[in-house]
Amino acid sequence: MNIPLYTLLFAYIVFMVVFLIFTFVNLYHLATTASLTLVSFAFTFFILSAATIILYFTAVFLIDVNWTQSLFGQTPLESFSDPF
Repeated sequence: MNIPLYTLLFAYIVFMVVFLIFTFVNLYHLATTASLTLVSFAFTFFILSAATIILYFTAVFLIDVNWTQSLFGQTPLESFSDPF
């Protein structure tokens, strides 16, 4: 069973889309309820800056990955010998 690595990339992209949706809902909620206090601004800035730093380091670490490789290596699982 060969599962290519780019399936994990698709799962990560789906996670990021859901995260962005929650971020925009949060910003919309802050704007419509007029709860623009210093505390809400500070926490929103902290969360967005942490997410930006995580995205940056994710891109730096994953830039050299060969996404066409198999998730479990080149040998199929059926080729392992039976220990019994």
